[in-house]
Amino acid sequence: MNSTIADTAGTPHATAAHVAKPPVVVLLALIRRELWEHRYLWIAPLAVEAALIALGAIVGHAHLQLDGGDFGSWANLHAEKVAAFTILQWALSVPLVVVLLGVVSWYALDCLYAERKDRSILFWKSLPVSDGLTVLSKALVALVVAPLVTFAVALVGYLMFAGILGVRMALGGIPSVISFDLVEWFRTELTMLVMLIVAMLWYAPVVAAMLLLSVWGRPNPFLWALLAPVVAPLIERIAFGTHYLASFMNYRAFDIWGTLAYGPAHGHFRIVSGHSLHPVGTLLDEFNIGAVFTDIDLWLGLAAAAALLYAAARLRRSCDES
Repeated sequence: MNSTIADTAGTPHATAAHVAKPPVVVLLALIRRELWEHRYLWIAPLAVEAALIALGAIVGHAHLQLDGGDFGSWANLHAEKVAAFTILQWALSVPLVVVLLGVVSWYALDCLYAERKDRSILFWKSLPVSDGLTVLSKALVALVVAPLVTFAVALVGYLMFAGILGVRMALGGIPSVISFDLVEWFRTELTMLVMLIVAMLWYAPVVAAMLLLSVWGRPNPFLWALLAPVVAPLIERIAFGTHYLASFMNYRAFDIWGTLAYGPAHGHFRIVSGHSLHPVGTLLDEFNIGAVFTDIDLWLGLAAAAALLYAAARLRRSCDES
């Protein structure tokens, strides 16, 4: 064994072949490293989901009332219970979305800054891994891996939550106000997945800008992230009397959802209307996905994200432990 290792070490081509890895393999290893180092990316959603499941186990009473009419007096009781089931499914995803926004923002602003702060960048830069792949791995974790992990946690967690509620309703512990329907459950999950993918694409330049701040921001990128969106529009307003920056930030934050929703409902989601409920999956019939993917601003945003990530990689290449 020792002679084999010695022979291999003495062969430059064999050593290079042994050390060199395909970029995809290296990228996957870097992503695993990010999830290992920043465990809050998946621990935080798990903790929130565990709390929601515990809530389903201890909730003592449920009652649904709309405009003074009792839920049980409606004509199509089963359809309304199925709709309530999907609305609950939707509502339970909201805390996870809030947590996702928090952990991704923190991660994007901290991941490159932390390695400068604790000087671990000296170690990572000594490895045969390019700055481009390193920055790309962090962008993929923030934009793709963390959202999909949260989505998977929400999917499994709600099935457990619904199962607990179903058992309690069957035993008479709480009133029967929801009804499980496999098709509508799937349509609701698909609705949320579509919205998640749109968000991943639309907010890519925001995450890329945070990563650039993380590698460039001195003394603290968190101050830049908090103050710049407030101070810059204020300075523009005082100096020029205009509000282009504020309008742009508002547009970049919310406009895509109006584009996605501009279907038969003309931009208004109709889950609750009058004295009736509609399954969340009906939003799929109202989504204008074609308008989203033909929106020039979506593609310009992705181009801007690529440019910002390139700049972050270049800055990381030239930065030192300070």
